[in-house]
Amino acid sequence: MEKRDCSSRLGWFTLAVIIAMVAIGFVPQFELFGMHLNRVDIFSELRTNDGEVIEYKADIERLEQELAAMQQPDTLQEVDSLPINPPVRYEWIVAREEERVSRTLHSSELKAIAERGDIEIEDFDTLATTRYSRFVEKLANGESVRIAFMGDSFVEGDILTSDLREELQMLFGGRGVGFVPCDIPFATVRRTVKRTSSGWSAYSVMKPKSAPQNVADKFFVSGYLAKGGVGATTRWKSTEAFEHLDSCTRARVLLYSRDTSRVVVALNDTIVNEVEVAGADFIREIYIEDANVSDVKIRVASGDVLCYGVTIEGEEGVIVDNFSVRSNNGHAIFGTGAAVNRQIDDILGYDLVVLQYGLNIMQKGQRGYTNYRNQLCDMIAYAERCFPNAAILVLGVSDRWVISEETGKYVPIGSVDALTSYQRAAADSTNVAFWNTSKAMASLGGMPQFVAKGWAARDYTHINFVGGKQVAQLLVSAIVDPVYQLLEARELEAQRIAEEREMREREAQQRLEMRLEAVMPLVDSLDWSKIE
Repeated sequence: MEKRDCSSRLGWFTLAVIIAMVAIGFVPQFELFGMHLNRVDIFSELRTNDGEVIEYKADIERLEQELAAMQQPDTLQEVDSLPINPPVRYEWIVAREEERVSRTLHSSELKAIAERGDIEIEDFDTLATTRYSRFVEKLANGESVRIAFMGDSFVEGDILTSDLREELQMLFGGRGVGFVPCDIPFATVRRTVKRTSSGWSAYSVMKPKSAPQNVADKFFVSGYLAKGGVGATTRWKSTEAFEHLDSCTRARVLLYSRDTSRVVVALNDTIVNEVEVAGADFIREIYIEDANVSDVKIRVASGDVLCYGVTIEGEEGVIVDNFSVRSNNGHAIFGTGAAVNRQIDDILGYDLVVLQYGLNIMQKGQRGYTNYRNQLCDMIAYAERCFPNAAILVLGVSDRWVISEETGKYVPIGSVDALTSYQRAAADSTNVAFWNTSKAMASLGGMPQFVAKGWAARDYTHINFVGGKQVAQLLVSAIVDPVYQLLEARELEAQRIAEEREMREREAQQRLEMRLEAVMPLVDSLDWSKIE
């Protein structure tokens, strides 16, 4: 029987598949069954610059001017015959939950977590009470804290931050996924929340030329902005991927409406409310409160709206907002609006800002990163001015391996330690906190073990959700350790005071007994019959 040569057919089939996959990349955004589907770019992870991505440079002078020019609501001038003082918050209280009593933390609850890792957070602030120590104290006191976790593709899709959020909420309380964008200009998936959207024009701070000029200064550190007219719709729905994503009690929609607009809000797919947003040149929130918030939907009924996203959360405990922007080395913060950042900080109130960058700047074998260190110092200064009440925590670059041209095998990139040292130096010179990510990964075997155990992709660069959990656990330990030490010191001090009080009471009792013993013989010697 004659054998057929299938190699040519296989070759033609492979070529056809490649052509089809490339062709898909030219299909524009479209809607299907009411869902907004973005353009697919199969080479997005391989492309470092498509002609639109720009490098921002620090402009601290512009930052200071923007912040100085910020107008508070009570000083706003009348705009187009609209109210002089339109509200910052539009409240929709469906039902208020009974006030909860914060539980008292004990060091014994944190001991095992604190001792799980040995990579500490270094606080380079020289003040007696630092911003990071205030963050630690708030955790120890059982107060609510909000964390902005800014990063690149290393934490995209809520990798690492989902487990960081879950474990911190388990220890210190808190519910919900935190911030979720309204819409973004590419397809992505998050296990922690489901989002469907249509009718929006989505823009990235990494490609500002694609955004209209009149919104170019309206980016938040989330990195993405959605502009929508009548009919633009987004729905956010919590998932059950983690224990503390449910039982949320509030949602906060963040938006900008230069002119009067109307936004319809639906809660849990049943209760509906329409909010008229008076036009003004500052950020507002639609604040929703109910005993159960799991599904939030908005639709623009009239006007034009810039929507940043929604936060789904509880009223107490820890909230972690993931602000990942792929291909970003951190410089994109200079492309965000300082006034926008400050206004949203006034609304949400951040206690800690995490800066996780470096993967996109690191080059094989490079040992000098002076320019990046200087840029990082400017990034820290920018973040400090936009979020004046927050501590800053710089994360060192993660471990990475690359293919050797000589052997064809993966080898260390040879610049992780060097870049880490420059990042640490930047944190030191700006008096903020620092955590060594690559050292934490090395304690687990480094990138080769991450890949071997299925914790990272075979590009030896990006961790997955399982690897993110491993790193998150070590970061949680680093955050918890000073909280544990503070609680233990307080408890030891309270025990010392209690023991001193008990000792003083015992000594007083002994002195009283000694006096009674001295007096009793005199009392017994008295002739009580002669005493009237």
